[in-house]
Amino acid sequence: MMDPQEDSCVTRSGPLYGRDHERAEIAGLVAEARTGRGGAVSVVADPGSGRSALLDAVAADAPDFGVRRIGGAAPEAGVQGAGLHRLLVPLAGEVAALPAARRGVLEEVLAGAVPAAGELPLGAALLGLLASLARRRPQLWCVDDAHWLDATSVRALGFVARRLAEVPAALVFAADPQSRAGVALDGLPVLGLRPLTAEEAGRLVADLGCGPPGGGTADEIVDLAAGSPLALVELGRAAGARQPAAPCLPAPEGRLRTRCRRRLAGLSPAARTVVALALAGAPLPTGVLMAAAGGAGLARETLAAALDEAHTARLVATGSGHVSVPGRLLRTMLSAELPWAEQVSAHRALAALTGPGASRPRQALHRLAAAGGTWPEPVAELEAAAGAVRATGDPAEAAAILEQGADFTVQGPVRARWLVTAAADRLAAGDLRPVRGLLARAPSHGGSASTQGLRRLVQGEIELRDGVPALAGRHLVRAVDHFAAGRGETLARALMLAGEATCLAGDFNGYFALADRARRLRRDDDPPTLRLVFEHFAGMSATFRAHHEEANRALGRVVRLAGASGGPEPAIWASQAAYTLGDARRAYELAVSAAHGAGELGAHALVPAALVYQALSALMLDRHAAAEAAALEGLGLARSTGQRNLAVDHLSLLALLAALQGDRAAVSLRLEAAAHEVAARELGRPGAFNCWASACLDLVEDRPADALARFRHMAAGAGQTNLAIRGMAAPHFVEAAVRCGRRDEAASALRGFESWAASSAAPGRLALAHRCHGLLAESETSAEEHFREALRLHRDDDAALEMAKTELFYAHRLRRARRPRAARGLLRDALAIFQQYEAPPWAARAAAELRAAGDRAGPAVQPVERQLTAQQIRISGLVARGATNQEIAELLVLSSRTVEYHLRNVYSRLGVRSRTELAALFAEPVPRAGPATRGSGRAVSG
Repeated sequence: MMDPQEDSCVTRSGPLYGRDHERAEIAGLVAEARTGRGGAVSVVADPGSGRSALLDAVAADAPDFGVRRIGGAAPEAGVQGAGLHRLLVPLAGEVAALPAARRGVLEEVLAGAVPAAGELPLGAALLGLLASLARRRPQLWCVDDAHWLDATSVRALGFVARRLAEVPAALVFAADPQSRAGVALDGLPVLGLRPLTAEEAGRLVADLGCGPPGGGTADEIVDLAAGSPLALVELGRAAGARQPAAPCLPAPEGRLRTRCRRRLAGLSPAARTVVALALAGAPLPTGVLMAAAGGAGLARETLAAALDEAHTARLVATGSGHVSVPGRLLRTMLSAELPWAEQVSAHRALAALTGPGASRPRQALHRLAAAGGTWPEPVAELEAAAGAVRATGDPAEAAAILEQGADFTVQGPVRARWLVTAAADRLAAGDLRPVRGLLARAPSHGGSASTQGLRRLVQGEIELRDGVPALAGRHLVRAVDHFAAGRGETLARALMLAGEATCLAGDFNGYFALADRARRLRRDDDPPTLRLVFEHFAGMSATFRAHHEEANRALGRVVRLAGASGGPEPAIWASQAAYTLGDARRAYELAVSAAHGAGELGAHALVPAALVYQALSALMLDRHAAAEAAALEGLGLARSTGQRNLAVDHLSLLALLAALQGDRAAVSLRLEAAAHEVAARELGRPGAFNCWASACLDLVEDRPADALARFRHMAAGAGQTNLAIRGMAAPHFVEAAVRCGRRDEAASALRGFESWAASSAAPGRLALAHRCHGLLAESETSAEEHFREALRLHRDDDAALEMAKTELFYAHRLRRARRPRAARGLLRDALAIFQQYEAPPWAARAAAELRAAGDRAGPAVQPVERQLTAQQIRISGLVARGATNQEIAELLVLSSRTVEYHLRNVYSRLGVRSRTELAALFAEPVPRAGPATRGSGRAVSG
């Protein structure tokens, strides 16, 4: 609207999501214009991507500019000069004040005529008008929908945009990709708009009143919209009037449905047949489409033109020899807009096909649709077909078949069973967002007991992965009630997931109650998977109660049963058992096997869970690089599959890894990223991990009292003591208590840890127990015996970083006992390891001890195998692939400052001066630190 006092177009802007980068880029352009160096940019993106909202925000960010907004209009696209006429009408007074030549050209436009002098005088006159306005106040002109501007107007504005170097003005255009505006605006910088991320989309939907991210409606909207702001807004606004069992759709009068309806109405009958076949058949091989079109009465010679017409209308996509309707939202809208009779005809044509290329599972779906969805034979055939697809490792396709089949059946129990089973398949495939919507569409009454049990299992699992674990536990316990009589794999899953929910929430009383129930359910004829689960509960509950001999027997049986049980989930459970036993190598092998097996079966949701134990066991094996790689991969997969609770687990592990190296910046960043979810969802397990990580950092930075306070908070907490993590953290608690003079507390914690370490016979844990004894020992002789035994065990376990810490503690004791010569040898070794593992705070402590022992800390020691650390190699490789520091920071969950710090060290060590030189060095594949380079990728015992 016009502000008469300022003669400027004033915009009003609401919240803008996911456009910080683009907004900052344009803000830089505006800042340059403010200093007299003008410029322009073209925002090129699909309709509905938020171009207009971005222009609103840009205008609101420039309150000191004179802002002009014009937009192209489809009805005037062929009226030459129409766009300039709309721009100049409010500026008629300014035009009248221009020199005669320029005034005359622009007055012709105001009079409704295209200037006879041609485009060059017109562009020069428009530039003169802009410069005149900018002398009083910097100018920002925003041109929306530039693709609908007439050719004369868009060329004149492009002419001006390329000549702003000395004018305090900025021009921002927004246009469709590959439109005629692109030619007129050639030479301008181009800014694209990516789809919104799930997190950004969730915030937008929440602001529309559709509930928080993680709610059924919100997740379904985010999934359907695929990052389109317009789709998010229209779906969100329509959600309030939607019936529970109805599909999620934009309102019929909205822009999206109207556009879809118009495109469909503009098609010829032959093109509508092509769209109906593509909609019914999912991705259809072109040969199948041709055969089905012939069966539907479409002449072969007209098929190519019909397909081209449907493609031009953007209702079908072609590629790789297939034809499909692109995107779930468009498929949903077409299902609502295309008459039911046309859809049934398409299914009949596809059901009649018997030749090569016809999909047997899809044939069952077509026959069901053609039969009206009531006959028992097509129903049984469809269920068998979905099961066969699931068995081949494609649960997402099985879900798609069942979802579409549910639309064709009027039988309530069948519909409920199919939608709930489809939800379970989507969940297994790692596609969490549609799950709650599928459960909401399934009839809540009338289903069988097994359907109700599966519903509870799916509700519990999705809450476990992306909700509140305490609520997940209640759903899963009720699922156990449904499956208790069946004694099959579903009972095993329900029990184990319920146990995981109680542990994640920190509810160990709840875990003990489940363990007692599992003990009562045991029978002699239980299948291997169920026996594994019962032994797992027996072993873990005994571990939590410090009955270690009993625990070892049960957990050993779990590991042995893993092979007989088969499948990725039993392998994950067995990996946890092996880790608890202290057999880190077996735990690592089982976790790797589980991740690989889950990927082969299409059960992508299980991979991040397997990577938790892969990271933990690598940490126990003292392979920091492998542990960090597994946790980073798990973090990315957990986020991409919508499993935020598992993402928090991996963030907490990454924070602990950084804390053990003394990297405060990385610890702070990772803990901050996890803090909100830990508090909001009451995640006891990662909360305890985060306390442990913070305490480790306090110890590195010589704040033992702060560390001890954190350990006590972890034990007292808002809920129950986290028995598992308290036991794992005991060596660090002992270190903090000894340094604070709380020897009785240290001795008490050590007794429990030593019992666990002795029962497991794991060298790493036994080494830590001996180190704790060395810290606590009253006599020098006893201390020396324990420290020497700890170092021997560290060497047997190949644990370099923990060995260096033991050498540091031992050397400190030797120096205080007036034995500096013996201390110096240990300190030199420790310093070399700390420098190799890029742990500056530990290296500083070792160097200080070495100076106190009468020696000087030498120069940095380079690793034997390579000149760089594993972290530096990862960063250098990403630089070589063209990643920016910010992109590297986001990928590795570091701060930009930390990335810059690592790069400075890389430049110094390799003698390079630029990113280009570094990229040249990393042009060939670089060996990646991890399981294959065990000698150089060591880490800490847990």
